[in-house]
Amino acid sequence: MPEAKSKPQKPSFLSRMASRGREFKSLGQLLVNEPRAFPGALLKVIRRSVRTIWDARGGGYYACGFVLTFIWLEITMFVEDIAEATGIADFFGEQLLEMLFRYLGESFVNTIKAFMWPVYIIQISPPWGIAVFVLMAVIFNKLLKEPVEKWLFHEDDQPKV
Repeated sequence: MPEAKSKPQKPSFLSRMASRGREFKSLGQLLVNEPRAFPGALLKVIRRSVRTIWDARGGGYYACGFVLTFIWLEITMFVEDIAEATGIADFFGEQLLEMLFRYLGESFVNTIKAFMWPVYIIQISPPWGIAVFVLMAVIFNKLLKEPVEKWLFHEDDQPKV
């Protein structure tokens, strides 16, 4: 029998969260000390995060739809929070207090909604929604998958061996 390939040991949840905390702290320090370098550093963090989701969802059409749906839902939620705030101090005060409960809860709901993204496409118009869904799959696989993967797996962000 062939030997099974073992996956590398995944760091613990607490270790990953500590690493993310250090990463965001360094982003904050970079924003204060070197504002021009901040967008590039933020892009690397976003690219790594999207790459992780991409890999977890299979790295294809479904993964792309999941990522785009999740980003859309998160941006929509954030814009609605801004629109509901009565002022800047109110917005930041509310965000800091409610972030642990409401924001994380809504992000969890957004994750579940993003899993179901094909349903939203098909529900647009049931007979035509399926055709649009299939057409999008063909277009993605023929035209978009390669450029998306080139952007996600950009050599600048890969560890040097």
